[in-house]
Amino acid sequence: MDRQQILDIAEFPVQRLLKIVVNLLDSIIATNDRLPSTRITHFHSRSVPNISLHDYLTRILKFAPFTNEVLLSLLVYFDRIAKLENNTFAVNSLNIHRLLITSITVASKFTSDVFYPNSRYAKVNKAKQKGWIVFCGSTHVLVDFS
Repeated sequence: MDRQQILDIAEFPVQRLLKIVVNLLDSIIATNDRLPSTRITHFHSRSVPNISLHDYLTRILKFAPFTNEVLLSLLVYFDRIAKLENNTFAVNSLNIHRLLITSITVASKFTSDVFYPNSRYAKVNKAKQKGWIVFCGSTHVLVDFS
């Protein structure tokens, strides 16, 4: 008898899904880092941050907890970014950290009834709140919310 396993995303441990998402993102970034330079955006840093994606997402999870739905929303957002027509923007090691924190902010507000104020997410990212609004607004445009 073939038993079908069902994954209950609501009950699946966030830390385990985080590892799966990080592995996928690491693979995407490794590929995209080999592409020719893309256009520079608000999300690009001058150098690659010294913190791994796993450690960065774990830090965000610690100070601004999020759900599995938020992690899965990130993948949808990044897929939308990749599919933009005439897109010269690629998710890479120079922009992934800022994309992650702003996408988590947007996804948390979209998927959850309870979320933190922008100042909390900005603090986790060590960013000024004034600039934070620009990042979140840019995320809305980039992932083509309509």
